[in-house]
Amino acid sequence: MKAKSITIAGKPLSRFYQLPFEKGSRVLRLAALEQIASDPIVIGLHNTFSVGKKPEPLAITSLSFDQGLLIVHVKLGGEEARVYIGVEYDCLLVSCSVDTDESYFGRYAYLTLRAMMRNGYCDFQQYYWPACFALGNKRSSYVDVVKKPGGITITLKKKFSGLFRPGDDLPDVTERVVVPRERLLNKQAMARLAPVSIGYCFANTDLQHFHSNHYPFLIPYVFAATAYLKTVKSFKRFVLNPHDVDGISLSPQQEELNSICFAMKEIAAIRFNANAHLPEKVAETHTLNDANQLALLKLWNKALPLLMLQRFTHYFYTYGMRNVTGKPVMRDMKMVEFAMEVPVLSFVLKDEGDYYELELKIKVKGKLLHLNTDQPGLFLVCDSAKPYLWYLLEAEMDYKMVWFFSKVNFKVQVIKGYYREFFEGFVEGVERWYEVKRG
Repeated sequence: MKAKSITIAGKPLSRFYQLPFEKGSRVLRLAALEQIASDPIVIGLHNTFSVGKKPEPLAITSLSFDQGLLIVHVKLGGEEARVYIGVEYDCLLVSCSVDTDESYFGRYAYLTLRAMMRNGYCDFQQYYWPACFALGNKRSSYVDVVKKPGGITITLKKKFSGLFRPGDDLPDVTERVVVPRERLLNKQAMARLAPVSIGYCFANTDLQHFHSNHYPFLIPYVFAATAYLKTVKSFKRFVLNPHDVDGISLSPQQEELNSICFAMKEIAAIRFNANAHLPEKVAETHTLNDANQLALLKLWNKALPLLMLQRFTHYFYTYGMRNVTGKPVMRDMKMVEFAMEVPVLSFVLKDEGDYYELELKIKVKGKLLHLNTDQPGLFLVCDSAKPYLWYLLEAEMDYKMVWFFSKVNFKVQVIKGYYREFFEGFVEGVERWYEVKRG
């Protein structure tokens, strides 16, 4: 999609100077800026500003955002200027009210960008809103711009919480591999209860919390039942190893389920990499997390028919793996059930005039589920009207689709100018594995 013909201070975007971003990002690093600004052809043979040395004392007095351009008001000595910054798909466009054009990189632009790089780089992603501003219209249909002391905040309007921008990540749609659903066991094998017995807890948390977070897994617990063995009187402890159930009579199914739970806990913690600046290390960690997710899905599949035989199953929102220890707290343990039915994913693609909208829908036995977004379970989903009843998804692609769409209210909007080049291939990939209706 071509850039709009915006003219700022009598200068069209085609006359802005271009600085390339770090590949696959909206990041400009100080080293790249210095390299460009040290070229005498770029800065002019007789320019007096010094590159790589202590910068001149430039002050950023205010920021504004107009027609998709960041406008930085600066002071240098007794002079004032405005630097205009446009964030494109693969480059930064820069101009100035005093100097800088498509072939000349002036000192105001250089010093302003350098002042924005307090950590040796600047990520311009927060100012990347391509095609969101109609020409000549200061207000956008897609985003809200709020001016605050010392800066501005740009956020998507609620209706467009899933707005796609070129370069945004999308789920992988190369192949959908179904994990065969285990058969439901004979109901006669239903676990017998005793005054002190064992139950199973669905441990879940928000995957976007950085500290101590984990993928959904199962963990057994020991509990004391009420007099008629109908409800839990008190929780004794989480079962973290085989010795924690010494003295408790277990059925063969519970012994098998315990082994599955222990295997889940071994790989449930999300791996993070301290070397986030090294792309190869980040890719290595990402691959390990993906492998653990798929392994957990297969373990959940093995556990599901065994869970159906248990009298007591609970849900625990952990706030992190560090809390899955010791004795469960009664108020945190919510009774839940699990179902054997398989959720089916489908999509609706709508033409909304200026943009297309792709919506994810999930049905169980032909009935639409309204997903509970307050507690997404990655491999498992539940209806907001029945938050105690959980269904297990059957493929890695399914849970990655659900996880992606759950973060954007299950709808993605694509401005039409970007659809063919950046989004149509994704829709075609989705269509190979799921039903896509045109609305």
